[in-house]
Amino acid sequence: MKLRISVLVTLAAMTILVPVQASAETEAMARFMDRVDEVVDDLAISCKIEDEKFCSTVTPGEGRLLMCALAHGDQLSDNCADAVFDAIVELGGTMNNLQLAVEDCSADIKATCGSVEPGRGRVAQCLVDNQSRISEPCKEAVEVFLKNNP
Repeated sequence: MKLRISVLVTLAAMTILVPVQASAETEAMARFMDRVDEVVDDLAISCKIEDEKFCSTVTPGEGRLLMCALAHGDQLSDNCADAVFDAIVELGGTMNNLQLAVEDCSADIKATCGSVEPGRGRVAQCLVDNQSRISEPCKEAVEVFLKNNP
């Protein structure tokens, strides 16, 4: 169990670190950040003892508690390690949906949102704002992302 967490630390950091550090300036980024916070809130319940022991000085929000738990992965109880793994799977699914949306929307991003500065959810928000002008595959990918990140 603990080996599984150690292996996932690098994957988790690559999967969520960039969006977690970005500020939630758009509705699309705010939705993603809200989902991160929900997952971490669920994690806090399973890792209460570890949070008190290792992460008591960490300010909650934007995935900081998850990153703290990952930093102490080799010291987590099996219950907490399972919860961390579940959180990574959940957030990985969200990132996968986002990646699929980017792949399905590459032409639409260039045509409709090409003048939008990338980062902090601005391109995603452009696609949401222009759903009537984007292709069906892109529209479906955006809808899947929004459905899974209400």
